[in-house]
Amino acid sequence: MPDFKALHYITSPNMALLDAENHFPGIGNKGPFLMMNPFSSRCCQHNHSQGWPYFIENLWMATPDNGVAATLYGANQVEVKVGDGTLVTIKESTHYPFDEEIRFSFSMEKPVKFPLYLRIPEWVKSASISINGELVRDQISGIGFAKINRTWSSGDQISIQLPMEIETKRWEKNSNSLSVSRGPLTYSLKIREKYLKKDSDETAIRDSKWQDGVDTKKWPSWEVHPVTDWNYSIIVDENDPASSFEVMKGKWPSSNFPFTLEEVPIKMVVKAQQIPEWQFDQYGLVGELNDLPKTSDQPVVDVTLIPMGAARLRITAFPELKNSPSTNE
Repeated sequence: MPDFKALHYITSPNMALLDAENHFPGIGNKGPFLMMNPFSSRCCQHNHSQGWPYFIENLWMATPDNGVAATLYGANQVEVKVGDGTLVTIKESTHYPFDEEIRFSFSMEKPVKFPLYLRIPEWVKSASISINGELVRDQISGIGFAKINRTWSSGDQISIQLPMEIETKRWEKNSNSLSVSRGPLTYSLKIREKYLKKDSDETAIRDSKWQDGVDTKKWPSWEVHPVTDWNYSIIVDENDPASSFEVMKGKWPSSNFPFTLEEVPIKMVVKAQQIPEWQFDQYGLVGELNDLPKTSDQPVVDVTLIPMGAARLRITAFPELKNSPSTNE
């Protein structure tokens, strides 16, 4: 849940309903494992919370040559001893992975020479690095690290640009379905959601534990139901994916929390067709894609995709559609 007070145990690229029903044997667990519950699946509740400090503590790593490496990107500030042991403060400003630019500013009592390593993700085709507004390296590609070894002074500024291109992938073992990514983020169909509050005492599974006397009314469970249609496949020119999408960038949310339908700061619009035969299966799930038709007679419409992490309900592996009508209408 956006407030981190409940989660569900099982997820998948295609999941258009989260309810309290038993979906066995469509999934291997008996019970309400799709329900958003604050007490069930105990190890997951704790591990989810631990993910954030683990992420933060691995943003930076020391290197054997008395330097420092930015191994993951996110807004932060770090103090490091580098070079001859000088203490340096590095402030990183970015909205990555939603933005392409990552900025670093340095402060220290005296100039110091040390190597700085900046991670280049595998998906990047042409990264560039500027120091104090001057381009020093460009057309960087290939997974690894860009090394900058120089004498740094207080007030130095460095910027790395990671241009995000739209890419598609065919999943042959999943009925040749299609997924879409832009840079580091994979995108899902935006499905409007309806939240139904449930009593956690009634919907928790057997491993649920909570302290005696807890007011479970303050920790409700939730079902999430689709309000809009989800049975779409998208129409993409796989030879030139970018031509099929309109990227829409919005303002950064004042909450600093971009992982909701309402506040996600980036979306993509693409042409799509419904597949009427594609419905929830006998287990109440978005089942396997292997018996769907490869064509549709439904009208071509615009649909919106959002980063997968902002979608509680999602369609991410889009069924294969052949001989789709022209979208140049």
